[in-house]
Amino acid sequence: MEDDKPIKSETVRCGKRTYFFDVKVTQKGDKYLKITETRLMAEGEPRKRSMIMVFPEDIKSFTSVFTKLSVLLTHP
Repeated sequence: MEDDKPIKSETVRCGKRTYFFDVKVTQKGDKYLKITETRLMAEGEPRKRSMIMVFPEDIKSFTSVFTKLSVLLTHP
């Protein structure tokens, strides 16, 4: 499903975690957002990686929920 290179990327570093936001294109030419989190584990262990993909038809709902919940996390 994935092309080698994203058409746009942003990186957010937060302590032991790093988030990669990549807009990619499928073989059919459809764009999607891939969010990857890597985190540092114990000394000498490899980083742990998790990822999700958000497709264009879902981005408005995803963004809406993300915005609503981020307010709860940033305002006590």
